[in-house]
Amino acid sequence: MNKLVYYLKFVGIFLIFELMISFIVSLLNLISLNSGIVTIILLVCNVLLFLILNIYNGIIKKKNGIVEGIIMSLIFIFLILLLKIIFFKTRFNIATVIYYIILLLSGIVGGMIGVNKKNDK
Repeated sequence: MNKLVYYLKFVGIFLIFELMISFIVSLLNLISLNSGIVTIILLVCNVLLFLILNIYNGIIKKKNGIVEGIIMSLIFIFLILLLKIIFFKTRFNIATVIYYIILLLSGIVGGMIGVNKKNDK
């Protein structure tokens, strides 16, 4: 039960930041910014979100950075996929698969960085 609460805390943080990112990207679309640029901004923001949350997760866990990065990233990716399927009825293509692989890799790297971060006290 303790692990469930731990992961739900990260899911809550993730959803809050993901909603803020979506709001900002929607505003950028509203001001008629090129959709290619908006897509790149969304990718960079999500990569940074995955990286930062998994670094924090790695710092807390102190072990198995790769495994924790994979677990946390797969949970986040599942949530994104679920929301996109429910609200936008999106289909998969090669670009979508590459997008999720990039997110997964950034989560793994974040977990590794967090576990290997030294506390200078």
